[in-house]
Amino acid sequence: MLKNLQEPMPLRTAAMAAAARETRGSARAWKGLLWSEWYAHSQVLLIFLAVWLLAVWTLPLFTHPGWILILGGLYALMAGPMYGGSDVLEGCEEFTFALPPTRTERFFSRLIVGLGTLLFLCFMNVVALGLDLPQILARLYVQTGIIRPINVIKPGLLYGLIVALPVAIFAIAFTISTVTHSRILILLSWFWAGVAALATLQIGFWYENLVWDTLNGYFACPLLLAVSVGVLGYGYYSFRQKEVGKATNPITLPGHWWIWTILFAIGLGLALALITSLVRHLPQFVQR
Repeated sequence: MLKNLQEPMPLRTAAMAAAARETRGSARAWKGLLWSEWYAHSQVLLIFLAVWLLAVWTLPLFTHPGWILILGGLYALMAGPMYGGSDVLEGCEEFTFALPPTRTERFFSRLIVGLGTLLFLCFMNVVALGLDLPQILARLYVQTGIIRPINVIKPGLLYGLIVALPVAIFAIAFTISTVTHSRILILLSWFWAGVAALATLQIGFWYENLVWDTLNGYFACPLLLAVSVGVLGYGYYSFRQKEVGKATNPITLPGHWWIWTILFAIGLGLALALITSLVRHLPQFVQR
């Protein structure tokens, strides 16, 4: 009986060893994917970090230091198409799909690096706003008489918008760039992502004005994050089923180019209207 009990042990040991090798192989694959995404796009993040440092030190000389907060949104506009549609833009999507990593691994590796770097930059903006870092440095210029004193920004709901709005822009642009085969749509995804995020923000502000008669971010920021999660979920589901398309064709003028021109003009007008409407709420952005 003891002999019969001891016989399955070598099989279990072999199974455990195989599972360990598979785990190590998966870890190496994830490490390689994350490193490749970082290596391919790290230059853009380093440029934004350099701009961030220059803005903190020198922006008070020219304008209000609060303009540093738009860096997160600008990076989101660039990072979404860059991480989501690089294969299609470079014409190597068919080669990428033929490599061993699965589409799930590729989707999440790009999302982790792209969204992670965006959150890192947004966190730096939150720290700069929370510690009034630009104002501290501005005092040096004020004391030397180079510039005049500037009103200090009161954070209010800006803490939430600094993170929620860029994340929504990135999520929408990333999803559009991931699921499409059109290079033109990828190149314009930043625009439509910005319009969609601003429209979502406007809806949130309308609800807050209706319920609380003021803007507090209690509905707008969670709404932006919920839309981001939903859009990314749709992008993941669609990317797993995506087939290789005609992405290697050069960029050409679409057949119904006038329709796309009209849609772009309508989107541009909508974006200007949304920005104008949001600017009217600016005094409430900077109140506690």
